[in-house]
Amino acid sequence: MLISQLKIFGFRNIETASLNTNKRVNVFYGKNGSGKTSILEALFFLSRAKSFRTSKKGELLRDGSSLLAVSADLQQHLETHKLGIGLEGKGTTKLKLDGEVVTKLSQASILFPTQLITPESFDIFWSSPKARRSFFDFGLFHVEHEFQNEWNVYSKILKQTNALLRRGGVNQKELLYWYRGLVESANKIDHFRELFLEEHFSKAIKELALELEHNEKTDLLKNLLMRYKKKAFEQEISDDSLLKQIEKDIKYKQVGFGPNRADYLFLRDGEDMSSRLSRGQAKMLFYLLVVAMVNIIKQTTKKNILLLVDDLPSEVDQQTRQTMLEMLLHSQAQIFVTGIENNIAMEFMNYTDSVNVFHVEHGTVRQESMEQLCP
Repeated sequence: MLISQLKIFGFRNIETASLNTNKRVNVFYGKNGSGKTSILEALFFLSRAKSFRTSKKGELLRDGSSLLAVSADLQQHLETHKLGIGLEGKGTTKLKLDGEVVTKLSQASILFPTQLITPESFDIFWSSPKARRSFFDFGLFHVEHEFQNEWNVYSKILKQTNALLRRGGVNQKELLYWYRGLVESANKIDHFRELFLEEHFSKAIKELALELEHNEKTDLLKNLLMRYKKKAFEQEISDDSLLKQIEKDIKYKQVGFGPNRADYLFLRDGEDMSSRLSRGQAKMLFYLLVVAMVNIIKQTTKKNILLLVDDLPSEVDQQTRQTMLEMLLHSQAQIFVTGIENNIAMEFMNYTDSVNVFHVEHGTVRQESMEQLCP
């Protein structure tokens, strides 16, 4: 298991919690507003140093508290690590790995791959391209080590170039220098993304379709094609072609191409599936995509992975719900899942006996006995 113990202090409405989470599935149930989602949010914050619910870190602090802390005992590649994050009232975040302060988030994140499913996740098919890029870039970060470095290079060049464009009156020769580097870096990122789809994700989808062909709910994977839609500088790189692009970008005061504008398309029979997906189909397809992503990381890097599932859908029919449970367990990840009723734990017990269940009420988290729930 990736996480054997979790400690939370002063996070949202959770005053303090110390939990043994050494099972494959960890279920947190309770009424709406009880604090169960805050547990998943705390884990996400530990993994990424940000929340999936708010951009204002101050909102994470418990009322009346000026400090929060989250820590976990992790196991990765047969080694045990302790990862912790603290946040003070002024917004200062401090990350520690094995007792040492970490200055780069990537040093900790690489040990703690965390994938998230929330009720909002299913909008990925209709939301902005940024959501789709983030989903696939998560996999690239863990599978292709050079991707993060190249993305950092590109981001720095893009930031500098856009600043020059907004300033106005800039020397075009100076811009030409930045554009050369921008195009070179952008092409490398596009190449990384195209290879990841071709060599990893498309293959994982096909394998998953074969493994789950007995379940009609997974028919969405059949003939599914994913395409990376570049927003690239497609002319031959020359000073003349770059200067033409510069003139255009000066008018709009920002760079008009690059991987930060790219998108991913989900195609079936040559058409974009997004416009034809129902809400139920979108949920099922996203679960399948997440399973494929988790399995790619697991098989490629041999890392333990955490999968957070907030509010396991209760409005779907029983067959769909059982398929979702089967999908989650097919992911090879440790699972933390929330719901209103404790029967979620009993449903998981149909597939595995490695289940913990916790009752969350008014910010208090209490472990319950599986023997009592499943006599």
